[in-house]
Amino acid sequence: MELSMQQILESLAQRVARPAVLEDRYMRLLAFSSHDQPIDDVREDSILRRHASSEVRGWLKRFGLPNLRRPLRLPANPELHMLPRICVPVVYRGKLLGHLWFVDADGSMSDADLDACVQGAAELGEWLHRESVASLFSSARLADTMHMLLSSSPMSAQAARSLIDAGYMPDRDGVVAVVLQGVPRRSSAVDIEDALAQAVADFRRVVRRGQALDLISRDHAVLLLSCTGDHDIYVDERVEGLVELTRTALAGAGSDAALVVGVGSRRDVLEDAYASFREARMSADAARLLPGLGDVVHWSRLGIHQIVVKLASLGEEVPTVHPGLGHLLDDPDALPLLETLETYLDVAGNAQLTAERLNLHRTSLYYRLQRLEQLAHTNLKSGAERLALHLSLKVARMTGQYAPRQAGPADAAVPAGATGTDNVTPFPTVASR
Repeated sequence: MELSMQQILESLAQRVARPAVLEDRYMRLLAFSSHDQPIDDVREDSILRRHASSEVRGWLKRFGLPNLRRPLRLPANPELHMLPRICVPVVYRGKLLGHLWFVDADGSMSDADLDACVQGAAELGEWLHRESVASLFSSARLADTMHMLLSSSPMSAQAARSLIDAGYMPDRDGVVAVVLQGVPRRSSAVDIEDALAQAVADFRRVVRRGQALDLISRDHAVLLLSCTGDHDIYVDERVEGLVELTRTALAGAGSDAALVVGVGSRRDVLEDAYASFREARMSADAARLLPGLGDVVHWSRLGIHQIVVKLASLGEEVPTVHPGLGHLLDDPDALPLLETLETYLDVAGNAQLTAERLNLHRTSLYYRLQRLEQLAHTNLKSGAERLALHLSLKVARMTGQYAPRQAGPADAAVPAGATGTDNVTPFPTVASR
């Protein structure tokens, strides 16, 4: 008869005469043997929390645990109240699945004990692999259903019903979509899948089953949160907690990627989640590309920027809001004039504040504005012209036609040559496979 994970762990702990703890590769507690010996604060805290604290994860990071393939003795850390311990990697066919931990305060664990630990880790590796394969099939089916739900497919209603019937989301509540998007600080691609997985797993521990669904990719995650009403205060709290957990996970993983977050508006039924998801995507794009909005943007609070984002989302069909500005957007030498104009319009035509922000003499500012009026065939004394120019610049930001030299709020790279919100966004539509 095959032994369970707990039986393997208890047998190993008895063999080496000390308690054992098994964690996954994200330092989340999977199982622990009975403890009949004194333990340190870190072990007790890990068992109570079901995962290692951020301070402990930060300290352990220096030992290169993700690349560990043989037992490692770790020194004590008095500041963390952490005794010396031994870490044994749990590996299956070269892939790290977790770590076995043994407190070894007096350094008495023998080579024979270590050999037994390595053998036990191999058994646990096979067990975890079988479990992961079994759950992977279920996870793949769930991901397929989520892909179908978050698309314009006519099968989205069937996908919603499947998720409700399986208990993943309540039938009586509405839903809000949240997009967590990693943005490179340089032009390199972003791979934050592990950090997102860790953050979402931590988030799931603080919400009840049926309150959240997730879909994680290489550079972004989509979450669907249950929402009982248009003014559900718990949604804001959950979004704030999710953002904090994600930033902590990114820092712990050593990632320098920025994070922007888009939150869609509520839909009454799960089968309409795609509409909220699309709003969340556009809100994340707005956070990434439009200055002054912050890095967490709610669609319902975008105001006039909703028009900007919706115009940009039309792709090749984006209307020409101000014809005179069009040829300036295609002229690299006109960039200083466009930056001056955007700043001037952002501060409602306050010349003094514009000059201060651009570090320009007022005379130089007036010259630039006059020159721009001539080239764009416009009149900045006209409110309608100002509105058209302002909208044109913001839409041009969203479509990639206009990229100021000053970094945006996320201090992130903006891809060149994009032609619409659905193309500008760094991730494909969830429905694509």
